[in-house]
Amino acid sequence: MGNPLRDFIVPYRKGEIVFNEGDSGAEMFVIQSGEVELYRNINEEKRFVRVFEKGDFFGEMSLLESMPRTATAEVIEDAELIVINGATFDQMIKSNIEIAVRMLRKISKRLRETTDQLELSLSSQGKAVVIPGGEREPVSALPETEEKPPVLAEFVADGSLKVFPIYREISLVGRKDPVTGITPDVDLTEEDVKRSVSRRHAKIIFSNGQFYLAEEVGTLNGTFINSKRIPTGVLTPLKSGAQVGFGMLRFKFLECGSPSKG
Repeated sequence: MGNPLRDFIVPYRKGEIVFNEGDSGAEMFVIQSGEVELYRNINEEKRFVRVFEKGDFFGEMSLLESMPRTATAEVIEDAELIVINGATFDQMIKSNIEIAVRMLRKISKRLRETTDQLELSLSSQGKAVVIPGGEREPVSALPETEEKPPVLAEFVADGSLKVFPIYREISLVGRKDPVTGITPDVDLTEEDVKRSVSRRHAKIIFSNGQFYLAEEVGTLNGTFINSKRIPTGVLTPLKSGAQVGFGMLRFKFLECGSPSKG
């Protein structure tokens, strides 16, 4: 099946300006290929520079709030951009709620990054600053220099028998998301060739000696324990030996120290 947004793709050459800071606009852009740099001009100097790559989006503030552009977007590598206006965006949201959820997560991530930049800028000037809303999303990937903790449990894939270990008391299950930049603790990207697993599909939680499974908001194709679909957002007890389903994928869940998966 071809790209349903193929008719909305516009090519841009390196050095082209997609829009300038202060321009009016009513479209957002999704990068199909190439790279785009967004920046603000402050005292004739580029500030708050960010580089966006394939799968990223930008310009959503003008689309959602009819605001002038708050930054300049310049193509730094030949690119193809999907140009989305209000009518197209409305249709996308109605047909796939996950798009809206991913956009909210991306906007939240950008806000955290901006907060970090402000804190760094002010601290470099010797100014103390307290910025509200300082919550940080936990980083999924373990640092390379950090020794991995003991395995608490594991998922064993039906068919391939590939093992997906669980190290953390709260672990995200899903697929890599190029939009938010998040890689889940249990990354099913390669296993899920039919893309039936959502980017943020579910969380497995270990608390007081008990494992629980909870489906994330925006998950499309269901989460199952022993063939029974579990409700979204509800902590559902998970026992060793249970069959667990994420979308079309099926796994055997084994707690650490439980009988051999053979």
